[in-house]
Amino acid sequence: MAASSVTATAPAKINLTLDVLGRRDDGYHDVRSLVIGVSLYDHIRCRIRHEPGIELICSDPGLRGSANLAHRATAKLAQQLGHEPALKIELEKRIPVGGGMGGGSSDAASTLSLCNDIWGAGLDPAGLAAIGAELGSDVPLFFSLPSAVVTGRGEKVQPVALRWSGWVLLVFVDAVVSTTEVYRAWRPSDAARLPDKADEAIVMAATADEVSALRSNHLEPAVLRVSPAVARIYDELNRAGLGPICITGAGSTLYRLFDQEQAAHRVQRRVSDLRIGVTTSVVAAPVGPASIASEES
Repeated sequence: MAASSVTATAPAKINLTLDVLGRRDDGYHDVRSLVIGVSLYDHIRCRIRHEPGIELICSDPGLRGSANLAHRATAKLAQQLGHEPALKIELEKRIPVGGGMGGGSSDAASTLSLCNDIWGAGLDPAGLAAIGAELGSDVPLFFSLPSAVVTGRGEKVQPVALRWSGWVLLVFVDAVVSTTEVYRAWRPSDAARLPDKADEAIVMAATADEVSALRSNHLEPAVLRVSPAVARIYDELNRAGLGPICITGAGSTLYRLFDQEQAAHRVQRRVSDLRIGVTTSVVAAPVGPASIASEES
């Protein structure tokens, strides 16, 4: 056993592109998306317990219990290893639920890495990602940050290197957007006016303006139809000249890219001055996968 207590910072993600290619026979949709990690983190600690079983404590009471992806990840890895888990998981949530930032999937990936470490299992990232794919389509992505193109239903991941790096202003709308509802509301015509395979050009883009001009999200129109709250904030920010404002994934989080941190903070203050009932954060991008630290040996 490598350690009795380990911690991880689980990063959020944003989609710079998201192409919806059609509905599959299994009910999922085929997608192609360029995704990057950003420095907004959930914090996870795993400790060995004296009693068998998995105990999960979360700062969000609604996310406690065995349905939480971090809990399921622990149980799944233990099953794969033939291991009797005796673990306490402490999860501090900072990534918004339903925000389109992959918080639950990132927590699952980070927890798999933590359990791999604390149990001394010795699995490599590819092996952990394969287990993660059984938990959710987005989980494998979080082993391939800082940036990657995902395809299939999201489980096929190809790391890529971006020329651009910088800062992201995140605008959090107080709304939980259901991914299922967004995909149900998606129409093939939503993609007709948008570019596809823009990820290939974005990889070569060097500035935030160049990336912003190329980014696209085929789910954006569906999100705006499903969530009047997101649509209102989206419209207000663009009317105030604070765009280009983008939606990440199928969620409620809006973002804008910057080359300089100071410029991001200036626009952040302008958003605050609007008093439209949102919270904001300026984060770095792209950032790598979860970092693991042992607290005691």
